[in-house]
Amino acid sequence: MKTMSSTIKPKLHAASPLILTPSHFFKYGTQPLWIWYDLFGDQSKKEEISEFTLKLMESGVLHEDEYIAGLEVSKVEAVKAEEAIEPTLKLMQEGVEFIYQGCIQIEHEGIIYRGRPDLLEKRDGTSSFGSWYYAPIEIKWSSKTKTLHKHQLAFYSIILEKLQGYFPKDVGIINRHHSRLPLSLDVGDLSKTQSLIEQIVKVMKGEKPDITITSKSKDSPWFKVALEEAEERHDVALIYRLDSRSLGALRKEGIRTLQEMAAANLTILPKIPYASPETLQKAQLQAKALLEKRVIVIGEMNELPETPLKLYFDIEGDPLLDVDYLFGILVSGDSVHLFAKAQNVRFFEDGKYLVYFLAKQPEEEEALWQAFLEWIACLPEEYSVYHYANYEKAHLKSLAEEYGDSPALERFQSKLIDLQKSIEKSIIFPLYFYSIKDIAKSSFLNFKWRHQKAGGGQSVFWYEEWLETGNSEILEDIINYNEDDVRATERLYMYMIENKGKGDSNRITSPDPN
Repeated sequence: MKTMSSTIKPKLHAASPLILTPSHFFKYGTQPLWIWYDLFGDQSKKEEISEFTLKLMESGVLHEDEYIAGLEVSKVEAVKAEEAIEPTLKLMQEGVEFIYQGCIQIEHEGIIYRGRPDLLEKRDGTSSFGSWYYAPIEIKWSSKTKTLHKHQLAFYSIILEKLQGYFPKDVGIINRHHSRLPLSLDVGDLSKTQSLIEQIVKVMKGEKPDITITSKSKDSPWFKVALEEAEERHDVALIYRLDSRSLGALRKEGIRTLQEMAAANLTILPKIPYASPETLQKAQLQAKALLEKRVIVIGEMNELPETPLKLYFDIEGDPLLDVDYLFGILVSGDSVHLFAKAQNVRFFEDGKYLVYFLAKQPEEEEALWQAFLEWIACLPEEYSVYHYANYEKAHLKSLAEEYGDSPALERFQSKLIDLQKSIEKSIIFPLYFYSIKDIAKSSFLNFKWRHQKAGGGQSVFWYEEWLETGNSEILEDIINYNEDDVRATERLYMYMIENKGKGDSNRITSPDPN
């Protein structure tokens, strides 16, 4: 095994022993500063973790009992991890077939490595226990193996190698369908996990990571603290969509603040990884927009057809259950309700109406799809479909591949207009993020969602809560949220129409290929 680096001396000291667990991989991937603030930050400033983030961190819990019921397992009853270590080791020495909720632990270079695999499965082979060894198996909500799962399983295998004298490379995931997804850990998987462990350990010992402000970092309970720190410094990390590797390279060139980015001579910079010249030009204008608190127009919004019938479209999906459970379409331009021919319709005083298709259970996704296909077949030849970001386009394609398409679907897909692409080609907002919610909630659009917790992640949490409880009020929250989403899309479209043709004095140019 590759020796893990511990050459970085701690700048600060945490009050308790350093214990590395699989949750650190999630935290580091979300926001590296999460780990640092947990150990060295002002704990009074730490916020509650969102319900959706908790569900991500605890993924698999809902399905464990049902899956385990079909196995003969030896369960470790101890709730506290430190009390579960000895009983787990005893069961491994006895050679039981399955160990459920066990805890494994080693110490490496002063750091305690501790984990609680969902299952430890006995395999034939040679180990310090005898003619058997144990391999970790995880039970997850997702239908596919993800990078985070690989890191977690590799981490367990590293611990098991020290305990049993054998590295179990053949591990696995039990997905939401109770199917086993075998995974063979290779040298690359192990190397990436060990490298990640080294980075995490440096942070745990006091090395503070550079600030990163990304959409994913919003899931950290320390997001507001990191954002305030970045704002105080006018940190270059505040620039929208600059890759963390690009940020690192810019910092090495002495560009650490918005002011330095705004004033930089981009023509003399060396090649910045993961940032084209156009990306850097846009980043510079983004820095200026943030400093001057103004919108900068960089191009004409000339891709917005204005057909009489306009549809504003949004899909709600659950990535954990791998299901799209709600299609919402706000219909504008049909005052006589010619196309209000669906099972679920909400009519509004302004003459518009919401058509929506709902899968109350994941198994109803195909029925949702067929109802949607029937409805779009009633639409006329001329209409426009406005949405925000690529999710709708990508998921229409994947659902068509799974359940079938139609000429009406092909026509519908040809009408799709992604407002995010139009925005990114034409307008720079003085904002840190460009999600539909960040733009619509800004002072430029002043749109408000009805529910305080409104968000894509919260909708997923609500849907799974609905599945668990059957509470119809939760279902109503989901539909209301979707309705607000499509109304926000309409509001953004109207803003773009109002500002269409206002010039492009800051047009971004491509470098001369010669």
